[in-house]
Amino acid sequence: MSVFMRNLMRYSERVLLSIHPIISKLLQENSYEILNEFCSIHWAVVRTKGVMDGKWKKRNKDIYDGWYDGEYESNKISIDCLRGRFFVNKMTIGFLPDRITSDELFRRVFRQHIFEVQAAESEDSYITKHGYHADGNVYYEFTYDYGYYGNRGLIVYERHIKTNDKFELIPPSCFDEELPNIFVSNYSHWRDINYDQIEFRPICFQDSNFITDKQYILTMEKGHTMTSDLENIQLLINRSSSFFQSLFTRYFIRLDDEPYVYMLRENDIIHIHLSRLGIAFKYNCRNKIITSREYSDMYIDEDQCFGTLTGLKSGLLLSPIAKIKQKNRHYLCRKLIVPFGQVQANKKSGDDHQTVTIERKSSSLSTSFIHQYFVFILNDRLHILQPTDSPTGWLYLALLHAMTSHPLPDQYTGMTGMERSFQLLHSAGCWSDQPYDSITRNILLQIATISPKVNFYPEHLTCMVQIDWNESSLPYSMQHFGYYLIVKKLVETSEDWNFMHPSSTSNDEIQKLFQSKKYNEKLLAKLYWDYRDSYNLTSRVSAQMEKEIRCTSSTKSYEPIWESCYSH
Repeated sequence: MSVFMRNLMRYSERVLLSIHPIISKLLQENSYEILNEFCSIHWAVVRTKGVMDGKWKKRNKDIYDGWYDGEYESNKISIDCLRGRFFVNKMTIGFLPDRITSDELFRRVFRQHIFEVQAAESEDSYITKHGYHADGNVYYEFTYDYGYYGNRGLIVYERHIKTNDKFELIPPSCFDEELPNIFVSNYSHWRDINYDQIEFRPICFQDSNFITDKQYILTMEKGHTMTSDLENIQLLINRSSSFFQSLFTRYFIRLDDEPYVYMLRENDIIHIHLSRLGIAFKYNCRNKIITSREYSDMYIDEDQCFGTLTGLKSGLLLSPIAKIKQKNRHYLCRKLIVPFGQVQANKKSGDDHQTVTIERKSSSLSTSFIHQYFVFILNDRLHILQPTDSPTGWLYLALLHAMTSHPLPDQYTGMTGMERSFQLLHSAGCWSDQPYDSITRNILLQIATISPKVNFYPEHLTCMVQIDWNESSLPYSMQHFGYYLIVKKLVETSEDWNFMHPSSTSNDEIQKLFQSKKYNEKLLAKLYWDYRDSYNLTSRVSAQMEKEIRCTSSTKSYEPIWESCYSH
């Protein structure tokens, strides 16, 4: 501090000391009412109540002493009129402690906002010094209670001065088992203590409409969650209700998990939303038909079997509404919506067909992939499924056909899933002259790993071969050695012009697979050649790839002993 500032402060204290006897006399004559008014202005607790009637007394009889002590309810208040100090329960104006600002609930709503706070009425609680939001009449109180909400100690109250309303911030974990995920993760939840209802507001405290934007209201007495728009009220259907479970288990479990599906009732219409996929449907309670929002002329077919992709438990089949009316049936095309995810096959015991599911948990998928889905068209003239986007859709359909393949041909396509998969992989729709994006490379990785892992045993010798078949997945005959080879060729071809695309991914999982020793490519090529005659023409690699295999393979093909004997 400079000499000038020190001298200025000393001079101000000298002036205050000289006039303090007059101030002390004025306070006594006014029964210290001025101090009550001062507290009403500077202490947020009193400001929320409007009036303060504290009991004051001078700390000592020295006329030049500026300390005055008072009591308000159970709080001890001290004011130093000379130095401008104001204490409540021996605490001055400050900032929230780290145990509050580092709390998960605080960080979720208030982020990095810095509050200037004072001591509140209860112990170890703080109230903001300033009001917030448009009218500046909203104050926040923070209390740390170790016995509330289990292990969570932070309690946040919101006080409205004008309306005398009081809200409590509820942790989102309280609704995990009760409400759909979007109602939990996309909102902050404030319980109106006066009306016993919960408001769903924006998460971020700094949102300009944080107080006024109330998307949904949950009434505690009836347990109903509804939209706040009184002109268009929609009521949330309980996840545990028989109606919800009936529709979900029959249809929508095929697209996503239960927390990501919610239904809103509006008169005779049920609005069905799949929050992660971003698609919706309408269920008409009168005619029992579920129509698509994205494809308004199509409805969910009650019969979800269509003769191919047998065993696939994911995917929703849509049929044209005109089919119900028996109009132009020969020109109608059905659509199949399939969510993206990790395609997994589980082979049952005996001769049953394997069950194929699509894993969509956040732990197994990147957050950028979780919203992806594909639409395939059922071409009843050609009896094939046709992708709608290239190359991602083509490759994903090839993956689905490969994972649902069976030694017997599909009823709809007339060929096995493996044959149709190779047919797609050979088509121009799967090939690219620029690097594939991340989701496409993920699909390619899944296709490549259908092939069994092969290597020599021991690795430095070539006398024995170790093949790691996936016993709980596809039948052995469907675990084609060529999947890995053709995927490697697809990736290499897409990277021929890699220097023109600097943003290409080079250290992802599929690149690590190619660099690892899990697959011995030369041995894989040899095994493909050994098994080549067991594959029909449709499920072989291209003639060019076969030529490359013959030229580059240094390992001789397997020859039966009797043929070797006859050749000599």
